[in-house]
Parts: sequence; C-alpha cells; structure tokens
Amino acid sequence: MTGAWENPETAEFISWLKRQGASKIRLFINRRKSLTLSVQRQSLKNCKYGDTELYFVEALWKGEYACAYIDSLEDREELLRSLDETSGVFTDRIITGKLEESRDFRGQRWREADRKEVTEVLCLAEREALACEKADFVEICEYRQYEDTITLIDEDMNYLSDDDGDCTFFIRVIARDGDFVSAASKFGVVSAQEREAFKETAVRIARRGAEYARLGLHAGKLSSGSYAIVLENCVAAELTGHYLPVFYGENLKNHTSVLAGKEKQKVGCPFLRLSEDPFSSQGTRRRRIDDEGVPVCKKNLLKNGVFEEVLYNKKSAAEDGTQSTGNGFKADLTADMGTSATNVILSSGGDTFSKREIIEATEGGVYITQVDGIFAGTDTESGNFSLLASGNRITGGQAAEAVHQFTISGNICELWRDIEMIGDDPVYRITDDVCMVSPTIKVKSLMVSGE
Repeated sequence: MTGAWENPETAEFISWLKRQGASKIRLFINRRKSLTLSVQRQSLKNCKYGDTELYFVEALWKGEYACAYIDSLEDREELLRSLDETSGVFTDRIITGKLEESRDFRGQRWREADRKEVTEVLCLAEREALACEKADFVEICEYRQYEDTITLIDEDMNYLSDDDGDCTFFIRVIARDGDFVSAASKFGVVSAQEREAFKETAVRIARRGAEYARLGLHAGKLSSGSYAIVLENCVAAELTGHYLPVFYGENLKNHTSVLAGKEKQKVGCPFLRLSEDPFSSQGTRRRRIDDEGVPVCKKNLLKNGVFEEVLYNKKSAAEDGTQSTGNGFKADLTADMGTSATNVILSSGGDTFSKREIIEATEGGVYITQVDGIFAGTDTESGNFSLLASGNRITGGQAAEAVHQFTISGNICELWRDIEMIGDDPVYRITDDVCMVSPTIKVKSLMVSGE
C-alpha cells in the first residue's frame, strides 16, 4: 500500500504552491474507506461502500496564516481563492515547525469483508432478536466498517501517516405488548474476518437488545426523591464521555473545567480508574500519533480516585510550560487543532462485579438504561447535570417495573466519589470522536424528579 508522499502529484502540488508564494506549507490528507451492510425482514436492505479523500492546506500566504480545504489537488483556482479569503483571518492559529522525521505508522487495518457471510450473520441476529419474548420488529440490524488514514506532509516532503478503524455491529429492537411499545439499541466491536466470533457476538447483542426492549414495556412514573442508582454500562459511558473535556489543558487553564485547581487531589472513590489507552482492544480509536504528529501513549486521568494527568496539545502544553501528551486532534479536517482523546476506559482498581450482583445490591433503587438531553443537560464548568431518564425499579433483586419521564440530577465529581460498585461488562460509546468505555456502575444516590 503506497503512501500519499510517494505520489508524484503530491510533490508537484507542493512545489507549485511554493512557486505561488506560499511558505511553511503543511498538507493534511484524510482518506476514509467505509462499508455499511444492513438487513431487515431477512433481506439485504442497504449496502453502501465509500472511498473518499480530502485535503486541507495550511501555509503562510502574503505573510499571514491562511488555509484552504479542497476535494482534489487539481482544484487549484479554488485553493488560491480560499487562501486569499482566509489570509490574516485566523489570528489565533499558528503553523508549527517542520516535521522532525518521516514515519509510516499505518497498521493497514482494512480487510475486505465477505458481504455474503456478513449478511448471513445479520439475518441470524435478526432472527434471534425476534425469537425473544415480546420482540415485534428489528428496526436496525447493521454492520459498519471504516478505516481513516491521516497523513501530514510539510513543504520538504517530510511526512507522518497513521490510520484508525474498526468494525461494529448495531441493532435496534422494538418490543410490543398490546398498545405498549418499547425500543432498545445495543452495539459492540466485532471482526468479520473471525466468522464464528462475529456470529456469537452479534447473536448475544441481538438477544440483549430484545431483552432491554421488553424490560421497557408498561413504563410507569417514578416518585421524586433520592434513590440508589445503577447506571447501565452504555449510560455510564455516555455520561462520562461528555465530561472528558474537564481533563483538557486549555479548559483547566481557563477555569472552564470543574477540575480546575484540583490536580493531584482526590475527586473520585478510592478504586476508580479512568485511563486513556490508544492501544486497547476494548475501544474503537487506536492511533499511534495524534494529528500534530506527536506519539500517543497510555495515561491515567484518574487513579485510585486521584486526578493524575492533564491532556495537552502542543499549544496548550506550551502555555503551561510543558510538553504535549499526544492529544492534539482536529474535530474535522478543516477545524483548528483542538484537544481530544482516543479510547478512555473507566475501570476498577479493586473488585469488579457482575451486573446481576450490582442490581441485587441495589434493592429499592433505580436501574437507568437510557438518558436524553445530554448535550444540553451537562455542564463541564460546574460539573452539574440534569438529564431525562428511563429505566426500571429494582425489586426482588432484579430489574422490574419500567419507569420513564423522570429527571436525574447531580454533579459528576460527587457521582465519581459516590461510586460503590464497578461492573465487569464494559461497552463503548462514541462522544465527540472519543471512544468512551465503561462497565455498569452503582452510585450511592442521585436526586430524582418524577411525579
């Protein structure tokens, strides 16, 4: 597999740009390959393949920072027009120095999937879901595969290249009992190249989706009060994922993080761990360099409940007089460099428990299986949250009566401190391109506003 730096057209393009008067050129190239296969009613519903390449140019143009986004290296008139329009506009952006080395970090993860075999597994998963009690319809039963290749090239043709990608299975099941309807979605990482493992994972996820859809039937109201809470793994991952910016250097410096001034202080329970692991097989974001070319590494954000490490890109690190932690990432190809992460994993430094053990230990509490309004209902500066939720009352040691249309509220640091049990069932959620992985957790209490 050749790299963009080996393409004569790339070298010619950069030479041409120099002749036009550009200097300190940095070319970002993003290539995405994707495959989506979905079935419905035992027939292939959708088969979509994509292969796109996008380019982003940064340079000094007429002595000022300028940038341009193009679909092809042949779009040169559009490029020059964009450089003219953006020159001197983005006064807070800088172009870092030349790349210190040329390296190809790509793992070349893309493997052609046997579409017939994938379709057969999807049909099997759909049948397994519909065989479950009260399951009425499978709205989505889908295999998704992607690979992103990210390449940075400077004006001397020094380069760094990395890739990122994975395969996932997603299902959404509708349950019905008379006039009562409930839906549940489940997903997981799979490998189409390991057919038996793929089949087992897809079937397990499909059955779980059907089970949770059934558990949501006949939902009633919940009285207001303080309840012991179990956050299902996907809910815990979603909520924690939205608070990851509290660990970003620029937010701590600007006091827009609830953790500002709390470095090396205890902010969670004694056995709580939160780590970034770009090499973990539990997550879907596996990189070897960030978008600035800095090597990534494993980090402890929280260890034994203590706030240990801050995440920096080059700019925020320089402002704090330290080095980048390899967390410089663009939200998209045309955006300014920001701070982000790869895979962030919540785990226990002590014992772990099965979901059944956690629920049995939370008699009279509430099992939260879904939250809504998370973008509007979370505040990273104060740490407060207020979210519309649904789930089940915990009675007789199991998830029983379904409840919905109530609000849970609290503070993320208080929630971290009040964690009493951490499960052994991690799943992932993608939040702002970060893969957040979490098991089910038991929290001492949260305030519930119901009827």
